[in-house]
Amino acid sequence: MRVASNLKSRLSRLREMKAGAEDHPFKTRPSAGGPRLPTCLASWERLDDFVYTRRLVFPCAFPALVDPRPFAPRGMEDHEAYAGPLEKGKLLFFDLETTGLSGGSGTVAFLAALGRIEGEILALEQVFLSDYPGEGMFLETVLRRFLPGLVLVSYNGRAFDMPLLRTRCVMNRMASPALPHLDLLHCARRLWRRNSGGASLGLLEATVLGKERGEDVPGARIPAIWFDFLRTGGTGELGAVLSHNAEDVASLAALFALAQRIFDQPLHRPGGSGIDLLSLGRSLIAAGRAGEGEAVLEEAALGGDDGAAIRLSRRYAKAGRLADRKRMMGILGDGLASEIEKAKYCEHQLRDYAQALLCVERAMVVLGREGPLHLWRKRKPSDIAAELEHRALRLRRKMASGT
Repeated sequence: MRVASNLKSRLSRLREMKAGAEDHPFKTRPSAGGPRLPTCLASWERLDDFVYTRRLVFPCAFPALVDPRPFAPRGMEDHEAYAGPLEKGKLLFFDLETTGLSGGSGTVAFLAALGRIEGEILALEQVFLSDYPGEGMFLETVLRRFLPGLVLVSYNGRAFDMPLLRTRCVMNRMASPALPHLDLLHCARRLWRRNSGGASLGLLEATVLGKERGEDVPGARIPAIWFDFLRTGGTGELGAVLSHNAEDVASLAALFALAQRIFDQPLHRPGGSGIDLLSLGRSLIAAGRAGEGEAVLEEAALGGDDGAAIRLSRRYAKAGRLADRKRMMGILGDGLASEIEKAKYCEHQLRDYAQALLCVERAMVVLGREGPLHLWRKRKPSDIAAELEHRALRLRRKMASGT
């Protein structure tokens, strides 16, 4: 039923557009003078009847070299395309505005922003499609910027922008672009989501970059604004859409630069107190930077992050660093996961079964207090309770037998 409804809606929209074609400056082929230029596109260059472009610059202090591994697709950090380091001028920042947020073959991209770092600025080019007949030219203009040797940088572009662009290329019988792709979303989630309450670009722009756009248009409204422009020629909020797209790429570049500086100097990092040190430490260890990763986790543990202390406790236990593990036990708080970790330490390293049982009993109290709201490891409270009961029974047997 949903597909039928969508098709019916689209057919109805096409009939409306056809009925109003005579009044719309873009619905018929232009006269010798060309179509009337909307006010919001007055400073743009017209490439053909339905495609416009403009160039903007934004200040952007950027590291000279970039290590792409923290931003590479999971499992491909060592792939030659992401081995790095990369010169900052090799990065192509990219974002699309489209007629829908769910993708699919019926969704069309009508606005693109592509940015390159040039010295201390982000040189940005936008390409705008004013009506469907110009889609081929729009795509050609965008694809000419996908030069060999560049590396694409996006925000959720692996899941949305690039699949949609490839679909439109197929629909227009064009070759799909194929560049190495760094998606900042996944790295941004690791660094900031836990402390910022989310990882949308708009949220991190405000909470991490401290940037206020002022008047803006919500992303969810953008498709409707373009459809209104097609139907009536009205450009009331279209200028805000154009600015929104440009600001998205400027924020993408600024956030990428900040993330790179954090990974460059994790022990003397910029970015204030909003960074998730547990996730940063884990990422450094995964990248083979164990010393820096452990130092960041130690900082997080001393700051009250029990997750970091537990992570280090297990790492130290595996490496036989028992004195370091004991130190982590002194840092741990009294949460559910912490009490379970202390119970394991007392049982297996100290052989102090009475103390281990006491930790298990405290964990049961915490679990009972928090009940079904507890999402530790995304496990059901009943499963955690059963595990604690089993551990308590084992400890009592050990105490009784004296083993």
